[in-house]
Amino acid sequence: MEKIYIYFLIGLILCELFESRWQYASTMGGVLENIERYYKKSIFLLLLMHPSFYLVLFILIYNGAHGILLGIIVVMKGADIATKLWMISSLEKGTLSPEFRAMLSMPIPHWMPWINVVIYPALLSLALF
Repeated sequence: MEKIYIYFLIGLILCELFESRWQYASTMGGVLENIERYYKKSIFLLLLMHPSFYLVLFILIYNGAHGILLGIIVVMKGADIATKLWMISSLEKGTLSPEFRAMLSMPIPHWMPWINVVIYPALLSLALF
């Protein structure tokens, strides 16, 4: 039984690496530009570019929807996607405050876009093992 959990963990790490790679930019504005590129093509394409969300959702269902931590991970991943979509739509409408727009051009540390590769698998391992 634990062998499948190791495969789930490796799969999540690979999905998170994929997501971090295509979203990578030196500023948050750059990250939003990368996301917006897929959003403009199709919202469904953008949602497909987040395979870790679907993997964690599958793991939750596979475990019979037991485990609060698995539910928290799904909510965190969903909130992440929803927040980025909200920021993109607010940028398009021009409703973001000037202070928030200024924050989008601030550089982010090179390790920051990769933090999800550590956090989500660690939470998943706590939930499964």
